[in-house]
Amino acid sequence: MEDVPRRPINKQQDIAVNLKVSALMDGDGHWDHNILSHLFPENEMQRILKTQVGNAVDRELWAFSKNGAYTVKSGYELASKVKETMALQDASTQPEALELKRSIWKVPTVPKICNFLWRATSGALAVAERLNTRGMHLDSRCKLCLKDGESIEHVLFKCDVAQEAWAIAGFQPLSNFNSMSLVELMSAYLRMMSSDSIPERQRRSIPWILWAIWKNRNLILYADTQESLIFHIQQAIEEARLWNEVNLRQEPVDNLGLNGEKKRWEAPLFGVVKCNLHSNWRNDKLHCGVAYIIGDHQGNVLHHARGDAITSSPNRLTSELRCLIWTLRSMKDLGYTETMIGSDFKDVGEAIQELCLMFQSVVFETESILSNQIAREIARSVLRDGRFNSYLALGGPSWIHQRILREASSNCP
Repeated sequence: MEDVPRRPINKQQDIAVNLKVSALMDGDGHWDHNILSHLFPENEMQRILKTQVGNAVDRELWAFSKNGAYTVKSGYELASKVKETMALQDASTQPEALELKRSIWKVPTVPKICNFLWRATSGALAVAERLNTRGMHLDSRCKLCLKDGESIEHVLFKCDVAQEAWAIAGFQPLSNFNSMSLVELMSAYLRMMSSDSIPERQRRSIPWILWAIWKNRNLILYADTQESLIFHIQQAIEEARLWNEVNLRQEPVDNLGLNGEKKRWEAPLFGVVKCNLHSNWRNDKLHCGVAYIIGDHQGNVLHHARGDAITSSPNRLTSELRCLIWTLRSMKDLGYTETMIGSDFKDVGEAIQELCLMFQSVVFETESILSNQIAREIARSVLRDGRFNSYLALGGPSWIHQRILREASSNCP
């Protein structure tokens, strides 16, 4: 058995995303062999049959106490935790936070630091404030300065040690520093990277300085070692200089289109999926074919779908937006939370906002027609081949399997 539960592989092309376990049982509470054999291949069916169905009578239990009984104390702790978690989640899903998280993946630095910055902005670093929302009941004070609560913005910006690190690197505190939130502080410092008023070497080192502050804190707390803070910051600045000298070269013009779009498909970062979509709009009188294809950081196709031919749209933008809405809703049903959207129609990324709040992270990327060709081909098959029935399937379509493999192999080492 896997360490992490997963959905069984379906035998059928269509997937019932809302299928419940009870639908797989007969009236006596046993597994229904006929339903299982109809929905799943033999190996998956045998795995399901090995799962024992309990005979105990169903009853309600309180999951937040050891004996399953509700207590006022456990209820209060849960309510407090939920309130705090919701406040943090609301902060991370505001338009400013979403825009910041989108821009982080374009920060010129090494991938591990991009990932660190995204986790920090998403509230996913192991500081006392965040751990206490998980029920750990830690001392909330900062372990370095023993003053304010240990939040992410405190550790990276407001702690005495962090302020000393920024001073060593040559940065002055912002005017309204103490009243700024994590998103505001992170946005302000990342904007400094494009400020001509700051020396280039200094401003380009900002991501490495943030990483050095975090590493220094962890070394003190968990490794019981404390090297000079000056050494850590100087090392961060030097690493930034070396990386920038090697990597910040102008991308060959051959790889870019007229509007700066990529000419070949590029995989997303680890932990993020990329969804290429296309609406095959012809004119304002004909139906439109729509399709999407989802790939991971290695170029593997996870799902693809071709939708019902949608009714006529007055223009391509309307058609693409309808396709995007259908795609995002489908991805939400499939359980994806971090996704990059690839489209060869630039305007579509600027015209959608509300659905983006359903995901932890959504990044829009303008594709060229060439790099978006797989999604375009699936969408074209709706009208070309008269395929007006929608479906959802694991992996990519078999009839363009070789093209998918070639695209993946040309993009991934």
